[in-house]
Amino acid sequence: MRSSRPLSIETRIKVILTAIAMALTALTVGTALTQGFFERAGEARLLLETARSAASGLPADHVEPLLKRLKPFWKEAPRAQGAETVRSADGQEWRFVLDRAAIWNALVYRQRYVLVAGLIGLLVAVELAVFLAYSLTRPMKILAWGCEQMRSGRWVRLPTLSRTPYELEALNEAFNGMVDDLKRWQEFQKQAARVERLAALGSVAAAVAHEVKNPLASMRIHLDLLRGRLPEKEKDCLEILGAELDRLNQTVSQLLSYARPRPPLFGPVDVRDLLSWTASMTSTPCRLAAVNLSWAVEEGCPPIWGDGPQLKQVMLNLVLNAVAAQPNGGSVRLEAQRSGQNVALRVEDAGPGIPAELLERIFDPFFTTRPDGTGLGLSIVHRIVEGHGGRIDVESTGQKTVFSVTLPTAPPGKKES
Repeated sequence: MRSSRPLSIETRIKVILTAIAMALTALTVGTALTQGFFERAGEARLLLETARSAASGLPADHVEPLLKRLKPFWKEAPRAQGAETVRSADGQEWRFVLDRAAIWNALVYRQRYVLVAGLIGLLVAVELAVFLAYSLTRPMKILAWGCEQMRSGRWVRLPTLSRTPYELEALNEAFNGMVDDLKRWQEFQKQAARVERLAALGSVAAAVAHEVKNPLASMRIHLDLLRGRLPEKEKDCLEILGAELDRLNQTVSQLLSYARPRPPLFGPVDVRDLLSWTASMTSTPCRLAAVNLSWAVEEGCPPIWGDGPQLKQVMLNLVLNAVAAQPNGGSVRLEAQRSGQNVALRVEDAGPGIPAELLERIFDPFFTTRPDGTGLGLSIVHRIVEGHGGRIDVESTGQKTVFSVTLPTAPPGKKES
């Protein structure tokens, strides 16, 4: 048999505080009414003693008007047990009992404002109990919601609540700190896994590329020798073979470049020259694909501290990818601006965007969405940027994709050569 669900903390606080408020109200009102009753009863007995003393010296006909003054606290009860007796001088007796109901009615009527005030106080206390229970349990509910979201794999940060107890605020901050640490740890694990995969892949790729590159060079040399010995009508086949050998050699060269990257030779790199060179080198692919290329550099943008040829390779790969993403025409926008102690380079295209489930894999080696792609371009870009101590981010929607490369500026005193 399943046990019933336990009461929540909020419900328990409401019940406890409401019970305390009701008990205090009942105690206060009950004490006031009881004290008033005993005071009225004492006054009634004093009035009876006064009437009894006066009646003992008066005849019966003079006592009747005097006894009317005993009402409403006393009522005549000739046969009641324990009744109080009043005797006249000529021996006639009257028996009275205390009219408690009349005293209570008179007392309640007299204290009606106190009762109303007590009822209002009780209602206010109940409302305060509800508010206090809500204010105390709301941070706990938010914390429980955050834990549930974390359990579901969604990263969340708890909002900062105003006018909350210090302990709950500290708990809130501890949860947010835990989320930040977990994010950093997850990112570190991803980077460590990436480095481990790349290290193993790099060793294999370097060995394979080295073994393939020498035969390719020999094949290309002998292909050029054959070109002079064959008739013109048969040279088309050699052109196809030559083009495929060149493409294969380019792939192997990229593989070697990725597996055994050259350490960057740092120096100041002018941002305007970098973007101008990129626009010049990609003008022909942009014209053939009907892509409009534009670029702009923020006024006073400082030079980048990096390896010029490698940074050119980064920008060239990013722009060519942007052009390939728009086979039916579009636009590519290059921008450079200062970002604190860094320079931010942006490559924005108007292509269809990258699906969200693929964004985390685009920098993995050999991952590509193009049939003719090698999957090494963005991996090389990522490695070069990391080698420069920078960061590359990507944002993609259904209407555009933006690659942002953040690189450190040249140290003070370093002039461009």
